[in-house]
Amino acid sequence: MRKVVLAVVSSVTAGGLATAAWAADDFMSECLVTGSQRLCECMSSKIPADKRAAAVQGMKKSNAATQPGGNLLDPATLSQEQMQGLDAVVIAQASCM
Repeated sequence: MRKVVLAVVSSVTAGGLATAAWAADDFMSECLVTGSQRLCECMSSKIPADKRAAAVQGMKKSNAATQPGGNLLDPATLSQEQMQGLDAVVIAQASCM
């Protein structure tokens, strides 16, 4: 029984780490559209875990707006979570500059 519990705990822990690594990659991918590696690594370390997914979604919309033919980012098109995520990005960026 103990081996089963340890296997489940190990599996959940590994899955959690894989999810965190995936989120970090998504964050870095979106951040690197407009930022340097050094800046994005610093910002990544400062984004709270509970805001990370929303920050990635907000950055995707922001990055799309900066592409040729893109429209200005209308805050009304962002969910409250995405706005909070972008707020976390701005705060992280300010502390990393």
